[in-house]
Amino acid sequence: METTTDTFSGQDTAQADLKIKIIGVGGAGTNAVDGLKLDDLSEVRLAAINTDTQALNQSPIAEKLVIGRSVTRGLGAGGEIEIGRAAAEADRNAIARMIGDMDLIIIVVGLGGGTGSAAAAIVAEVAAKTDALVLAFATLPFSFEGARRKRIAEDSIGELRQLVHGLIPLPNDVLLQEGEEDTSVLNAFAVADHWIGRGVNSLCATLLKTGLINQDFSSVRSVFQDRGGKTIFGTGTATGGDYVKDALEDLFICPLLHLGDRPAQLDRILVNVICGADMGMAKINEVMTQVTKRFGSREDIVFGAVIDESRSQSLELCILAKAEMDSLVAPEPTKISKVSETITTVLGLETEISLDKKAPRPVHRSKLSKKEQAAIDQDEFNFIDADAQRGYFEKTDRNDYKDEDLDVPTFTRRGIKIKIK
Repeated sequence: METTTDTFSGQDTAQADLKIKIIGVGGAGTNAVDGLKLDDLSEVRLAAINTDTQALNQSPIAEKLVIGRSVTRGLGAGGEIEIGRAAAEADRNAIARMIGDMDLIIIVVGLGGGTGSAAAAIVAEVAAKTDALVLAFATLPFSFEGARRKRIAEDSIGELRQLVHGLIPLPNDVLLQEGEEDTSVLNAFAVADHWIGRGVNSLCATLLKTGLINQDFSSVRSVFQDRGGKTIFGTGTATGGDYVKDALEDLFICPLLHLGDRPAQLDRILVNVICGADMGMAKINEVMTQVTKRFGSREDIVFGAVIDESRSQSLELCILAKAEMDSLVAPEPTKISKVSETITTVLGLETEISLDKKAPRPVHRSKLSKKEQAAIDQDEFNFIDADAQRGYFEKTDRNDYKDEDLDVPTFTRRGIKIKIK
């Protein structure tokens, strides 16, 4: 389908035909989609899939599918992953009809239970047979929900990541750090739903709303070219005062950007800005300069800016970034011809590195004192992916003790609140 785009004003004429569906899978996923408040995005369709008939009947979503009636008799899966999988398999054709010929499918699921953990993979598998771009938001259980739910969630997230173009994990333990110390249990479970809403709204607004700088669907799709890999998601908001600086600071401390398995190098980044008409190009340039400096990718950055007439001195930033699987693995040593270059680090300090194929190791000449060098050489803590948290030896096992993974920080395992700001 041919499109015509005015880069700085108006809207891609093909965007009106863009078909987006958000599917909540399981009880937690359906609840999250129930609570979505899509800002003037009536084009986006909502759907829900569950084994629990009663829970689905209480959902305000119009398009609903009860799966596995012959397996669960309209009841939940009881936390049993095999029951959830059998239920989804029994209605695979009905799931395919629900997915239809969408351009973008966003799966929302809570992992750790029976229905969501199993059915989300089936939904993603069915969607993978279409031409749709498939993204997923997956919440992970609190530590206090038990080791069994945690193991199910870990297994499910590994399977789901291979089936979708982008998977955004939302660990409840980490997100709760943003709340108040006396946050109620009900509100604690709603924190992840809030983050899902921010991500979905920003992504859909990029595609469907009139922008200062528009991005069409093909641009967004270019960020998620292949299935698998790691996806990074973060948002930052601010209103009034020095709102550009404050929104950037809010983005940089977003807890989802500081998870232990964050890739060290990103391949492609999507940056979306939602702002008022008072936001000029100079401030947008400031935003992109800071974001590029902080999250610069190896290939390209896709940028979109949406104007919200109801906003004034207000800015919302959203980042979606992708690291493919081959970039998560350290490359094999290769012989490098002599080259000398100067690298400016994020601290603004210069380090010269000379490489010669006669010398197997790089010759490092730093302008830092030994004390200063020791203060910043902390890369051993910047784990590249989840496997790196288990140590750098290929055959090492997890450090499990009494069903706790000792490679996960204690404050995260035990739900201890630490003030971020």
